[in-house]
Amino acid sequence: MKFDGKLVLITGAATGIGRATARRLGQLGARVVIVDLNGEGAEAAAKSVPGGKALAFRCNVANDREVADLRREVESTCGAVDILINNAAKPPVTGSILNTELDQWREAFDINVLGYLRTIRAFLPGMLERQAGHIVNTSSALALLPDPPIRFMGPYIASKGAQLSMSYAFAHALSGTGVGVSVFCPGITATAEMPGGVPPTPPPGMPAPEEFAIGVPKRRTVRVPAEYAANVLIDGLEQDAFLICSQAGYQPDLIAFATAGYDPASIVGEARGELSASVGR
Repeated sequence: MKFDGKLVLITGAATGIGRATARRLGQLGARVVIVDLNGEGAEAAAKSVPGGKALAFRCNVANDREVADLRREVESTCGAVDILINNAAKPPVTGSILNTELDQWREAFDINVLGYLRTIRAFLPGMLERQAGHIVNTSSALALLPDPPIRFMGPYIASKGAQLSMSYAFAHALSGTGVGVSVFCPGITATAEMPGGVPPTPPPGMPAPEEFAIGVPKRRTVRVPAEYAANVLIDGLEQDAFLICSQAGYQPDLIAFATAGYDPASIVGEARGELSASVGR
């Protein structure tokens, strides 16, 4: 895949991986549309893209009308979208199974799953008509390798798993149409919205940030800059890869996980006792 002259729309691109991806694509000659709920942040991110070929739009991907308006505004202002990168996300809400409210589940799915579906339904018809285009859904390495921290992040990880499965389904559905699908699973990434790539300070009774590393192999706790994750994504797209992951060494770990019957306990390893102690608190 080449990016020079292509129009790439990225949701959730005011900060983090989305912003870093926009900047890198600008360097590669792409015209970039930055979309974010934070309109001022989107404008600032657009100004940071090299080449002066970026525009910003404010949009709430959880709102049907706003997504429909976004399509009309982008197509009238910029033309047809060649590559859609779904990157907007509802950050993790930490809590146990019983004290996570249903509204928190609904919000996670409305943004992380239905938000992706809304933008796909908005821009896919044009791609199908041209028989050309590409869709990227940003999931998570935790959807591939369910490390113990997910015990605190039910809504988030369930929505990330849905993004992965949805990408499988859409890749099948769009086979032979000229429209490709990729799913990006970033590992732990240091972003502005989550300093150091760890969850924010929790409310009383919720797990402390250091508990998120319990039971996780040390090599999977290494935080990488957003720029690194963005470069991995772009390298994968250049190679026309379906599954792209910025978690170092994920392929051998994924094979071992599959061999162990996809049992989450199988990837805890020697930290199993430490995990058990944490769960019992």
